[in-house]
Amino acid sequence: MRQAVTDRPCAAKGLISYRYKGHYGWIMIGAKDHTDALNEARRSIVNGVVSPDRLQVWNDTQYVDVDI
Repeated sequence: MRQAVTDRPCAAKGLISYRYKGHYGWIMIGAKDHTDALNEARRSIVNGVVSPDRLQVWNDTQYVDVDI
């Protein structure tokens, strides 16, 4: 069975793959670090308010919660 796109890394080469749980599902993000990922998520959220507990990072096998 194929993995959903949101369960695979999607970042461009040189970036780390993150995903952020938005109001309507996962927002896929490629970023340099956790702070950069939160800034990118902020740009994608309607009210611009993000929470680190909704951010996950790819650890080479699966997405895991970010520890900030």
